[in-house]
Amino acid sequence: MRSISHSRGFSLIELIAVIVILSIIAAATFPNVTAANPFVERGYADAVAAHLRRARDVAMTTGCDVRFTINNAGYNAMQRAAAGTHCATAGPWALTLFSEPEPADVVLGAARQFVFTASDGRIAADLTIDIAGRQLVVERSGLVSGP
Repeated sequence: MRSISHSRGFSLIELIAVIVILSIIAAATFPNVTAANPFVERGYADAVAAHLRRARDVAMTTGCDVRFTINNAGYNAMQRAAAGTHCATAGPWALTLFSEPEPADVVLGAARQFVFTASDGRIAADLTIDIAGRQLVVERSGLVSGP
């Protein structure tokens, strides 16, 4: 009679082959998983929202218009130079209130530029700022909502 041998488990060669294959797959996919960092996107959107609110407050408290610009390079808020004890009503935007660069992995929907008026913090029209799929809405009244 022949004896039938049943093998249980895996051989050492099979285990090593599986580990090598899994290591190669992990090495190829891990950089793609970590590149899209939702925490960076959310943090940037929160920072933009906070600085939008701050720009509006500065416009109303100083009595000087504040221009807010956001594009692929980052965002900034500027005022015109002083004219005596008040700010100039025309001319170049010379005084930078704050400026932040855009993080490398964040995608901005479209560039925007608008002015918060000194008298009441309003802007010309409602607008939406899309930051990596997160929507910030700046109402005509100057109020900011989102993300």
